[in-house]
Amino acid sequence: MNFKSVEVEPLLRLRLLLFMVFIGVMLSGCAETVPLHREIKPLPQGPLCRVAVLPFLNDSGFPLADVLLQKVFAAQLLRSGDHLVIQEGEVVKAYQQLQLFPGVSPGLDQLKVIADRVNAQFLLTGIVLEMREDRSDHQTVNPLIILEVQLRDAKNGEILWTTFHRRKGTDYKKTMHFGTIHTVTGLSRQMAVEIINLFYEKGLQQCNELSQL
Repeated sequence: MNFKSVEVEPLLRLRLLLFMVFIGVMLSGCAETVPLHREIKPLPQGPLCRVAVLPFLNDSGFPLADVLLQKVFAAQLLRSGDHLVIQEGEVVKAYQQLQLFPGVSPGLDQLKVIADRVNAQFLLTGIVLEMREDRSDHQTVNPLIILEVQLRDAKNGEILWTTFHRRKGTDYKKTMHFGTIHTVTGLSRQMAVEIINLFYEKGLQQCNELSQL
């Protein structure tokens, strides 16, 4: 069975475009504008409460970077908007049934099947492009993370929104006034907050107990 995603070439073009835009932002001195957000298609009408956070891909070489970001985003979605996040075990079961393994990107048809089997209203996927723990002259850790996150339509697996984000621990020393973040876990949480808050600003509706029924 060929598990190669049918989206490989479009995603590579999109990734290159986002990278070029990001470089332009950096050179213009406006790095504060990240995360960079692109709306490819409008969200379906009404609240989207049942979300499946699928396994992230890891192009960074940092061990378990994909696992960390998947868990962080699932936890933050649950906390920030009262979304009903599909249990990780259900997602793993769906992947096993399709014989999909870690590091493999599902195709659109497979994403549609996964969404149907876990009864998700939308999917969240992502790829960790870079994660590392740099050290300063004083041997303090300054983590760096670069990632992409996509919101996908559960009906067909297609990307609705995509977001590119880059942060390092020292970015928050001045802007947030609580000092440098010294761990990849802490930086992952902060970046997840920023991306999810941006989703809400762009129109993703928060859920509550009534809207989940």
